[in-house]
This record gives sequence, structure tokens and C-alpha cells, in this order.
Amino acid sequence: MNAVDFRNVSFRYAGSEKEALANINLKIEEGESVLITGPSGCGKSTIAKIIMGLIPHSYTGEFSGEAYVFGMNILENPVSNIATKCGIVFQNPENQLFTFSVEDDVAFGPENLALPPEEIRKRVDESLKLVGIEHLRYSSPNSLSGGEQQKAAIASILSMYPSLIVFDEPTSMLDPSSSINLIQSIFRLKEELEKKGGRLTLI
Repeated sequence: MNAVDFRNVSFRYAGSEKEALANINLKIEEGESVLITGPSGCGKSTIAKIIMGLIPHSYTGEFSGEAYVFGMNILENPVSNIATKCGIVFQNPENQLFTFSVEDDVAFGPENLALPPEEIRKRVDESLKLVGIEHLRYSSPNSLSGGEQQKAAIASILSMYPSLIVFDEPTSMLDPSSSINLIQSIFRLKEELEKKGGRLTLI
């Protein structure tokens, strides 16, 4: 199955005269790692928002074409449905870290799924271990470095057991050394999950 399937997708944000995307065709297979590059404003973040269903459900504008994520038509499925399969790590991780501790942030998603407490603890423990920040469990997100915040944001997505993670310019706020370390950590994470029999698509 294709993780992502765009068919002649176009989108223009409300109030804009220029299309953010024009007749985009894109297929990404489950388990692939895909890098989408281009200058600022070329539509990378727009693609990420469509994959997550944020466009057209949360952003107004003109959408045309067809977009499927793991077979789900984004026009026919609410963001909550797509979120069961996909997660996104934003450019600024502070936008998705909002509790008083890293542990609480990582537990937030599973808690909203009304999972049993023991399952939530298991997911939190696994996710923190996978990204290597077990020692930051009780730390405030505001006290972390940029790279640590990114890892905390990734852990909060991993605790939802996603099949696909979208990284929207995750290194934009990091220095070169931290950027390399984060990218290496992401691919180590993918390898670890695949060793356990999982398949993770990275964009």
C-alpha cells in the first residue's frame, strides 16, 4: 500500500493569488524515507499539512485533486482519523510541547486515546528510550536545548505508534552539529523500529 498518494493536487491559501501547490503527483510507499527539498515558500510545509489532513480541514483555501494517506481520502476523513496513522514534528517543537514535564507531553496522546494506565506507561517508557532522553523524563520542556526539544517532540509522536512521521524542517533551528545528530537519531530510530517488525515511513 502507498503511504501517500497525491493525484493532481493543487492548493491556494485563502487571500493568496498564487497557488502554493499546482498539479502535484506524489507516491510514497510504506516504509520509505523521502526527502522533499526546495527554497522557502515552494510548498514543502503545504505538502506536510495535506498529508496530516490539516489542509483542507483546518486551513481555508481552494483545494483540488485527490490525496490519500494509507488509503484514506483526506477530504472524507477528519484529522483525528489521519492522526491514528500519522504524526508531524514541526519546525519549532515548542509549538507541540505544552505541559510541565517531558513525560506528560509524551503521555498526552495516549491519554487522549483513553488507553489503560499501564499501556500509557509502557508507551512513554519505550518512546523516551528510543530517542535517548530517559534522563529528561521529569524535566520541563522549557529547560531543554533545541535538539532535546526536538527529541521530546519526536517521542510524543512515537507514543502514538504512528506508521508515518512528517518532519517539517526539523533542523531549521539547530546548529550544524545538532542537525547531524538529530538526523542520525531519526534513522537509528527507524532501524530500531524495523528490527521489532514495525514499518515507519519518514518524510
